[in-house]
Amino acid sequence: MATLVSLVLAALVLAALGTAQPGRVRAAAQSLPEAEHVVARDALPTEAERKRPGTVQIRSRTSTGNQAAGTRFKARVWLRTQSTVRVALKVQERYAGKTVKSTTKRVKVRGGRWTSVLVPVTTRKSGSQVVVVVKAPRAQANQRILVDHLTVAKTAGVMAATSAEAPDADGDTSGRRLTNGCTTSERGIPSCGTLVGAAYGSNTDPAPLEEQLGAHLGIRRTYYTSGQVDKAVATAEADLAADRLPWISFKLPYSWADMAAGEGDDWARDLATRLAALDGPVWVAFHHEPEGDGDIQEWRKMQERLAPIVRKSAPNVAFTVITTGWHQFYGDPEYSLAKIWPRDVKIDVAGFDIYQSYGVVKAGKTRSRWTDLGTSYFAKIAEWAKANDVAWGLAETGVTNTAAAVRPEEIPRTVALMRTYGGIAYTYFDTTLNSIAPWALTTAAKRSAFAEALKAAPALTH
Repeated sequence: MATLVSLVLAALVLAALGTAQPGRVRAAAQSLPEAEHVVARDALPTEAERKRPGTVQIRSRTSTGNQAAGTRFKARVWLRTQSTVRVALKVQERYAGKTVKSTTKRVKVRGGRWTSVLVPVTTRKSGSQVVVVVKAPRAQANQRILVDHLTVAKTAGVMAATSAEAPDADGDTSGRRLTNGCTTSERGIPSCGTLVGAAYGSNTDPAPLEEQLGAHLGIRRTYYTSGQVDKAVATAEADLAADRLPWISFKLPYSWADMAAGEGDDWARDLATRLAALDGPVWVAFHHEPEGDGDIQEWRKMQERLAPIVRKSAPNVAFTVITTGWHQFYGDPEYSLAKIWPRDVKIDVAGFDIYQSYGVVKAGKTRSRWTDLGTSYFAKIAEWAKANDVAWGLAETGVTNTAAAVRPEEIPRTVALMRTYGGIAYTYFDTTLNSIAPWALTTAAKRSAFAEALKAAPALTH
């Protein structure tokens, strides 16, 4: 017989919708076999109300699990809302305080009727705990979400146990659907297309920019110190609610050598665990553009140390490594990809900060030669990325005002060129901070060109 692992709810107070508990739900409850052993009966809130637009979330308490690795469960919940709302049911397997696996199903709950949501899950660790989260990322003010008969039922059979590390992108279909009909992996790697987005201001809310452009950013770059984890997580949550994929860079709490020796393990694990609780994929990088900042081999070892920690703790987080690009192909050989790329660990995305140099003024001289991004960079990167089983994208890029005036189509042209070479992300550097040239989207020509590229690109959906 099935085993109810946790979360059998008490009756709901449904006065908000003017209805008694529905017979349909009672029938569903009666059809379940008698439980052999109920591990926990959770006093989960049965009604959530949002006072202002934003996220509504109901989270179960964890249940003590005695099941073996490879045990299969079905998590089911009945939902009812006043009006149509997109709701996500996330089932997390947790062990020793870490998220081992996370599976999310997103549905549209139509107002005024009960909707059942079912998520199958197979455990990866013996003795792990199952946590269920019901979340509505875009609930409107005064929206009530009613939850009834939330169960996690054991099904017959035990599958072979798998690695404790969360799954790679290949074959992973548990992510988001894109506006072009393709999907992402749980870590946010798109199955097709090139995401287009930007860094904006000083981690400034991009909503005003998006209003000007007539579309929201598909991906958003932000930058933080090691002490700004709270702010980074909150911003990533807001970005996901707005269907932006967060791509976050962090400086580190210790030196590269100390991080490689394990001094920062707890910091990295805490960060990853907090990102794992978010409703969607996040990309993370540590100390981007390292060239000239220290012993590059210590930087490589640091990446090798952190990558498994982050990926094991957060199945929704892609571990990314970001360099300038120029140094790897045209600079000192000590910075070549063969020398600095992390070894014997999985890296999800290689990011490169490559700018169109036409119009850059240096030492009083204006560069009048165009950078051939296709042959000089994209072709080389694509060949290397395929050989190393890693996705790639532009973590930063920009066009000068002069270049945009001469070639108004340069931005959409570059995005299209990236797509032909398999690049998955184009992230424009729309800020005046730390800039050697006027990259920001301050001219009508550049804003128009960027808007054209943005509207033609895929983006996350709920």
